[in-house]
Amino acid sequence: MMMNLKKIALMAVAASMPLSYAQQQLPAAGDDNHPAVNETLEQRDLRMDWWRKAKFGMFIHYGLYSGLGGEFRGVQGGAEWIQTNLGLDTETYAAEALPLFQPAPGCAEAWAELAEQAGCRYMVLTSKHHEGFAMFGTDTTDYDSVDAVGRDIVKEFTEAARSRGMRVGLYHSVIDWHHPAYDNTICPDLCYPKNQASMLAERGIPRDHATYQNYLHTQVRELMTNYGTIDILWWDYSQGAAEGERGWRAPALINMCRELNPGIIMNNRLYAFSGFDTSQDGLQLDVRCGDYTTPEKRIPAAGYPGTDWESCMTVGDKWGYNRYDLNIKTPAMVIRQLEQCAARGGNLLLNINPRGDGSVPEYVSRVFRRVGAWMKVNGEAIYGSSPIVDMTLPEGWMCSIVYEDRYLFPPEIVTQNDVELLIPAHQVDTVEPEVLGQPNCKVTVERIELPGEDEPRAFMRFIIPASAWQNAVEGLPVIKLINAN
Repeated sequence: MMMNLKKIALMAVAASMPLSYAQQQLPAAGDDNHPAVNETLEQRDLRMDWWRKAKFGMFIHYGLYSGLGGEFRGVQGGAEWIQTNLGLDTETYAAEALPLFQPAPGCAEAWAELAEQAGCRYMVLTSKHHEGFAMFGTDTTDYDSVDAVGRDIVKEFTEAARSRGMRVGLYHSVIDWHHPAYDNTICPDLCYPKNQASMLAERGIPRDHATYQNYLHTQVRELMTNYGTIDILWWDYSQGAAEGERGWRAPALINMCRELNPGIIMNNRLYAFSGFDTSQDGLQLDVRCGDYTTPEKRIPAAGYPGTDWESCMTVGDKWGYNRYDLNIKTPAMVIRQLEQCAARGGNLLLNINPRGDGSVPEYVSRVFRRVGAWMKVNGEAIYGSSPIVDMTLPEGWMCSIVYEDRYLFPPEIVTQNDVELLIPAHQVDTVEPEVLGQPNCKVTVERIELPGEDEPRAFMRFIIPASAWQNAVEGLPVIKLINAN
């Protein structure tokens, strides 16, 4: 008989999420603000299949702001938002930032190597952030990396990512603090540097948003045609009236991307959406707006049942590099986020923030490498997983399913005692448990009955050795329940 058991009280916490991603009838007709979706549900599922199985991607925020490192002439101002946070016109901003943007040879290869070490399956790079600086060769402007430093960062990135077997994604901002024709007044609440607006007014430069829209479409066409197959386009972002047709001629933009890259997957930020707004968590995604939704710096408590979604997360607090950003998540915290996304039916897009020379801070790299060490042992519980619809677990425990095998994600526990877990017998009565990566750690299981309100209730009692936690990478084991039928 096992002695000194640490008991975990059973609570009615069930992962009850439908596995279907259908949310509207397909094909779907378009209208003045939305493109039509001409594929069937089966065709959509086939196109989305690799992304749904990938589960884990690397986000890369790299631009002029990276060299500033969160500081402009001795004044702290954030990271990728520093231009608007400090109200800088684009000439003043660029004069300080351009000399500090010096990507070292091979930096993109180092990012891709780190992504591979972490167990990522796709990578997404900022081709242009809100500052308007293009990280690629373009005929539309000389405010780009080729003219600045003779380097096409997008080209280097796409080649490096593919060399490591990664799917390739580009983040592209529809907001632009550099282009003089961009009209932020369509939505006055949308962020814009106050001194940029003053400079344009003083010089009598008119806003002509149609001109900016042509510029936006031309740059996106370049990205869609000059760099091979682009698997993901991660739009950012819309607010109020600055969305859809009025903001970006979104239907034509989406159709162009689909025509040039038929398998492309796009998020929904060409349309007004806030990744921080929890009030939208109960709403289904209109797939005419994009293929998936993007909660930001959070993982929705119940996921988005029936909807494709991806949580984008930082290792520190900032997206871009900031030398003062030292509130760094532990590897265990990130692993738990990855488990939460898998257990709730979503993906995790985890950000790196290279310095101006393209190097990744060691404290960020270490987190990715430790997550990778965990994924080497436990990745089978993440890749290709779906949420469980019929498992009742104690608080803090989570689960996923891959084909017929189920995986339990226990909470982080510091214990010298074995742990008892009770699960209703009808949910797990034909499973054989094992701890991934620990063949000598034996989980025992037996059927028991406990008193119920009207009659005894049957449970399967799992006794998990304390060594499961003690020997696990970052103290987070995974228990596989192999279907014994």
